[in-house]
Amino acid sequence: MKLSKKSITVLSFTVGACLFVSTAFADALLGSGYDRLKDSVKNTASVMEKGLNNYTVETMYTLKDNDKILIQSSNFMKMDTVNQVKENNEVTKNAKGETTSRYTYADKKQTIDKNELDNTYYVFDHSAEVNQNRKGPADFDNPFKEKGATEVEKIVDAVVGSLKDYVQVEESANGGKVFSGSLSEAQVPAIVNAVSSFGIKQMLDSERDLPAIESDIFVKKVVGTANESKDGYLENLTGEITLSGKDKNGVQHDLNLNVMLKLSEIGSTKITMPDLTTAKVEKVSRSGGFSSKYVGTYQNDIILDKDGKFVKIGERTVKITSVDGDKVTGTYSETVNPGFEKEYPNKDVFNFEYNLSTSPAFTYTDSKGEQKQGMIHPSMAGKIYFEMNLEMDKNGYKQSNMKPFYDGEFNRVFE
Repeated sequence: MKLSKKSITVLSFTVGACLFVSTAFADALLGSGYDRLKDSVKNTASVMEKGLNNYTVETMYTLKDNDKILIQSSNFMKMDTVNQVKENNEVTKNAKGETTSRYTYADKKQTIDKNELDNTYYVFDHSAEVNQNRKGPADFDNPFKEKGATEVEKIVDAVVGSLKDYVQVEESANGGKVFSGSLSEAQVPAIVNAVSSFGIKQMLDSERDLPAIESDIFVKKVVGTANESKDGYLENLTGEITLSGKDKNGVQHDLNLNVMLKLSEIGSTKITMPDLTTAKVEKVSRSGGFSSKYVGTYQNDIILDKDGKFVKIGERTVKITSVDGDKVTGTYSETVNPGFEKEYPNKDVFNFEYNLSTSPAFTYTDSKGEQKQGMIHPSMAGKIYFEMNLEMDKNGYKQSNMKPFYDGEFNRVFE
């Protein structure tokens, strides 16, 4: 199981918003505690954007359903903003206890990804793009400068209300501050539950790997702590939130998310490019590794998890009709078996054509008539990976919304 970026964003925002709420306090000497914490968060984002030459960020989250682990992930990221070098180690464990890991190194000239399945380092050469206006790999995007950030901040401000009475702040031994607070089910006001309920429903509608909670959604518990350094930025943050609700069969689910973030080794973080001398290495061309051998038909099944069984309800088909240098053309289509139209009402059918020397993504029109973007990548032998519903931001292309039951890996159809 791997949650979509949208799901992680929704869950993380819920924790963040509730943490803001739960750590607000009223102290006459310091002014508004809520404003003090918010200033600390903003200052932290500002110095990570510009002000810290290098640093390390550790993050971990665990998501449970009724005490059963759905997913657990840890991320260890090193950033060197002066030399524009970034290193990232991520380990994820799913509900079956299966562990996957990913290693990435990036500088201004190249990106190196290690595939644990075949123990291969894939090297992407960016040297031809160095003189272009390409975003540096270690650049940090300040979330408070993103589109819509001001409106989100106003919503959180409006939610705070009387919750300032439930939280505390203390002076720490190093001259900083310690924010802490907790909210029980009875202390969470209706407006917080309303906002959380709406956000969680939007996320669950498009995430097939999470329990289908449909009704009576409310915030059951919130616990949070945040440590501020004497310099006014957050060194670590922990948050836990439990959301409760019922599925369509009336079964109660407690969805618990635990998040930890730590900012450390400021000014002393060192990053070294991996030694590839004796490693298995594959260089990936500017065109993403495509050649004429990829011309052909690729398919996968549309699978529905229904009544405790996996049911095939249709097929997806990608046809790559031509690969001419960096230019790739083809078609995408979906078919749904009779009787399953309600489960999958929006079938996409479109042509795609793009030149990888000018853009890594193609534009298509979906079944609703909306303009979207997608990408296509070579996978293992006889396979490709097809991404849909992408949006462009400062970090590049990111998935905006996962289609129901979507699987991006396609297998070659051999006659």
